[in-house]
Amino acid sequence: MKLTKTGSKRAARGLGLGVLGVAVLAAGCDFEVTNPGPIQEQFLEESLAQPAVVNGMGRALAQGLNWLAYTGAAVTREIHPAGSTAAFGISNEWSQGELRTDDRNLDTHWNQSSRARWLAESGVARLERVGSDSPTLLVQARLWAGYANRLMGEHYCEAVIDGGSIQPRSEYLDRAERYFSAALETASGDLRFAALAGRASIRVHQGNWSGAAADAAQVPTDFDYFVPYFSVGSDDQRNRIAWAGAGTPYRAHTIWNTQWEGYGLSNQNPDGDPRIPYSYTPGETGDAAIECCGRVPFKRQQKYPTDAADIRLSSGREMRLVEAEAQLIAGSWTQAMTIINGLRTRVGMDEVTAANADEAWTHLKRERAIELWLEGRRMGDRFRWNATGAPGSFHELELPGASSNLVRQDFCFPIPPSERETNPNVPVG
Repeated sequence: MKLTKTGSKRAARGLGLGVLGVAVLAAGCDFEVTNPGPIQEQFLEESLAQPAVVNGMGRALAQGLNWLAYTGAAVTREIHPAGSTAAFGISNEWSQGELRTDDRNLDTHWNQSSRARWLAESGVARLERVGSDSPTLLVQARLWAGYANRLMGEHYCEAVIDGGSIQPRSEYLDRAERYFSAALETASGDLRFAALAGRASIRVHQGNWSGAAADAAQVPTDFDYFVPYFSVGSDDQRNRIAWAGAGTPYRAHTIWNTQWEGYGLSNQNPDGDPRIPYSYTPGETGDAAIECCGRVPFKRQQKYPTDAADIRLSSGREMRLVEAEAQLIAGSWTQAMTIINGLRTRVGMDEVTAANADEAWTHLKRERAIELWLEGRRMGDRFRWNATGAPGSFHELELPGASSNLVRQDFCFPIPPSERETNPNVPVG
């Protein structure tokens, strides 16, 4: 389900017509303008303002996801750096897998994702306090709050809530579960599936496998739930992953030297996995030399073919993999392989085999990498598997080493300087 996209585009077109009308009448207008000042908060509680408030929550979530998903993709080697380290580039530290507490380039990631969480939570509180003519709006607001907290819980090493002290990252995950559960109280249709899928993904991190599997079982395999992006010439509304690797003006990242080169569907590999689509023009390189390798081949991801491509937040296919991992946790690795191969044959890929539980875990980890590629989910998976010592192995190109050009690999973002220097409850160093 894609939310608000058609309506938002229609609104943008209407705004353009309004601007045109002003231009036509300009000759007869008084150009003196009076700024009415900020909108008073009381007006945000009126029923006519509520849809805009809820849409703003989704817009803020999309911005936070833009930053964390892109940088996280570089650190977990879903993509490889291919160009400049400045505008829409990948810094030398990130390209080597390093996320440092003194890295001021990480301030925006924190500010945008924290803003998304605060806007969603405060918006939910307002709707709960004043009520709404549309119960669906409250459900949607609670979903945005759940996903915003999941975004931070899957990416940050620790949590800070509204100027408070440092807490375990589980605080974000616990908050997310509460918002998804609240959404389920009145949700129906696709919103109910989104709440179930969101909560299942949180329960995976909490180690609540019976609860995760029970939620996942209720979500159809063909269900998808997206956050929208827009090609309107504004960086805060574009899909950042797509724009940074669009070819024009940027060729900042590539599929070259990742495990997906030669595996995904491309013009050079027509039998590749359609869940990892990319393209390549022989001889084309990234837009600048990079520290490890000079100019490298530019092999462009095509999962997001334009900067208006939406990013998936939850899916029924992910839910099947939740069920497969629950089977592995329970010791039923053959059943887990049946689920994994069911997904593979569904997209036209050959089945894979396992001789034991460790090999089944390896397939599960790889299948989640394929299914959730470039959706901002890999870092959270790597963190939890590392923390629990989950069996199975990873491809050498997603691990530190000479072949991957990863010097180290951090699995969570630190609290950055912007928070440490302005929040007296958080140590500076």
